[in-house]
Amino acid sequence: MIEIYKNTLNGLIKTDAHENGCWINMVHPSADEINSIISEFDIPRDFITDPLDLDEVARLEIDDGNYIIITRIPVHEMDEDGSNFTTLPLGIIIIKNNLMITVCPRENDLISDFANGRVRKFDPSDWPSSMLQIFNRTNQLYIKYLKQLRHKAGEIESEILETMNDKDLVQIFNLQKSLIHYTASLNSNNRMIQKLKRSRLFEIDEEKDDILEDITIDIKQAIEMAEIYGSILGEMMRFFSSLLSNKLSIVMKFLAAITIIIAIPTLVSSIYGMNIPLPFQTYQHSFMIVMGIAFLSVMTGIMVFIYRKWL
Repeated sequence: MIEIYKNTLNGLIKTDAHENGCWINMVHPSADEINSIISEFDIPRDFITDPLDLDEVARLEIDDGNYIIITRIPVHEMDEDGSNFTTLPLGIIIIKNNLMITVCPRENDLISDFANGRVRKFDPSDWPSSMLQIFNRTNQLYIKYLKQLRHKAGEIESEILETMNDKDLVQIFNLQKSLIHYTASLNSNNRMIQKLKRSRLFEIDEEKDDILEDITIDIKQAIEMAEIYGSILGEMMRFFSSLLSNKLSIVMKFLAAITIIIAIPTLVSSIYGMNIPLPFQTYQHSFMIVMGIAFLSVMTGIMVFIYRKWL
C-alpha cells in the first residue's frame, strides 16, 4: 500500500501525485509498488526491501545524496494468547533533501498517529524536524507500552498467586521475551541516533540539538525501564518456579503421610487374616476389637505426624 501526504494550511492531506516536500508512506508494499518507487526515484532496491525484513537493525546509510535511516518502533497487538509486545523496523528515506518516504512491513500506531494528524506541527517538507518528531514519538510509545507491559505483568502475578495456571506462566514468559526485544531495539536505536548526530546530515541548530538530546535521554530512560522490568519478570519467574516446587513438595509429603497412615490398618487386618491361631479369634466381639486396634493405630500415627509437622 502506498499513500502520499502533503502539508497544507488545513493540515496534512492525502494526494494522488507526489511533489517536493511531500511524504510517501509505504506499508507492506507489493513487488510492483516497490519497482515503481525504485525506478521513479533511482534508489537502491535495499532501501525499500531492508525495512521490510522483520529482523533488520537500526542503522544509517547514505547513497548518492539519498539517505535511509532504519529505526525500530514498538508495536502492541492483541492475539489469542493475550497482549503481544514486539518491535518492527521502520525505514525513513530522504530523497535529495526534497522528499520523505517511510517503509514499514505492516500498519502500526506510530504511522497512524502521523497520517491521521494526531501529531501537531508535522510538516514533511521540513524533513529534519519531521524525522526528529518520528524519533520522539517512537520513544513516547516505547515508554507507554513498557508501562502497559508492567501493568499487565502485575495482573498476571495476582492471577498466578490465586490459581497457579500454566497459561499465566506462559504469558509472563512472553512478556519477558518482549522486554528482550524492546531492550535490543532501543539499544540499536540509540546507536543509530548517536551516528546521526555525528554524521551532520542536516544543520543542527540549538533547537534541533535540544530535541536530539531529549530523544537520547528518552531512549536511555526506556532502556533502563526495559532492563528493570526484565529483571523484575526474571525474578518473578524464579519465584513462581520455587513456589511451584514448594507446593509440589507439600503435596508429595502429604500423599506420603496418607499412604503410611493407610498402611497401618492394612497391616493389622493382614495379620488377623492369617490362617494361624490368633488372640480373640474365638471371641464374639473380635471384629470390633481388631477394628479398634486399627483405629487407635491410625490415630496414633496421625498424632505423631502432626506433632512432627509432617501433616
